[in-house]
Amino acid sequence: MSGARKHNYLEGPVPARRLSMDGARPYIQGFGGCVHMSKSRYLRLVLFITMLGLAFTMRVAAAEPDIVILHTNDMHGRIETDDGILGMPLISALVQQHRAEHDHVLVLDAGDTLHGRPVANQLEGRSVVATMNAAGYHYMAPGNHDFNYGYERLLELEDEMEFQVLAANVYKDGELLFTPYVIHELGPYRVGILGLATPDTYQTTHPRNIEGIEFTSMVEAAAHYVPILQQQNVDLIIALGHVGFGRNYPSTAVADAVDGIQLFVDGHSHTLLPEGQHHKDTLFVQANEYGKYLGRVEVRLSGDRPEFRASLIPAQGLTDLEPDLEITEMLEDFRAEVRRQILGI
Repeated sequence: MSGARKHNYLEGPVPARRLSMDGARPYIQGFGGCVHMSKSRYLRLVLFITMLGLAFTMRVAAAEPDIVILHTNDMHGRIETDDGILGMPLISALVQQHRAEHDHVLVLDAGDTLHGRPVANQLEGRSVVATMNAAGYHYMAPGNHDFNYGYERLLELEDEMEFQVLAANVYKDGELLFTPYVIHELGPYRVGILGLATPDTYQTTHPRNIEGIEFTSMVEAAAHYVPILQQQNVDLIIALGHVGFGRNYPSTAVADAVDGIQLFVDGHSHTLLPEGQHHKDTLFVQANEYGKYLGRVEVRLSGDRPEFRASLIPAQGLTDLEPDLEITEMLEDFRAEVRRQILGI
């Protein structure tokens, strides 16, 4: 979505006024006459106008965002900090840093998180959920590989979560398996968040993991729930989806078919979007893969429509950031538990 057009103090329906040169003597013409001034005064006036414009630009750029959204996707069990990998200790430290600096912070994960590395797989996702709880996540979308332990195990893990799984198009026996959407209040702001899971899951996890599970049309789910969110006086509508670009079921197809999604926090295609990517009126963001980056979206809600500024925080170069000690110690305990399982002791 393109942001609201910023006002320029040098534009507008004001009386004709121009800076000219009359030989060596500048004057301002307008308002019924000419005011002569020395060249030095003229240059000072030009400098003042330039500095005023620069100060205004810097003030707008530095304005406090109304909401900051932090997001991850496709971590595939990489909760341990490693070379070029944030891991949950550094993700948590960044979340804490942002919460100290900003009043309204929302932390989202777009799926494929619970499975992928021994510290995750041996404990069937329990270590991932525990560290995500400690890091302060709010919501996640279920990725295809989050079903790798079987959907029953995913439901068990959901009971351990201090955050919530959202999916509006996943059914079991005709009933929704997860909460389809939430309205999350951050101070005075109401944020509608709709969860979506890719039907590509049929081909990207073992069939026995999703036996009896139906992944219905994401477009139909969005077409049903976005108007419901719009009717509930929300300030922002976010789709949180494990969907992706260039796949059998691209996330852009949802934005093509359904108006009203302003931000799409995406995953599945492991796409690197350093500043996000607009498609129609929707800003799409993804943070690549494996926790190499933490996605960050600044949201400003003072205009007619939300304004966004998307960026990525890379793991490389965070040498001065202290990792979360609690999560570091949790991971040591989980590694010891995994070793005991493998060794049978």
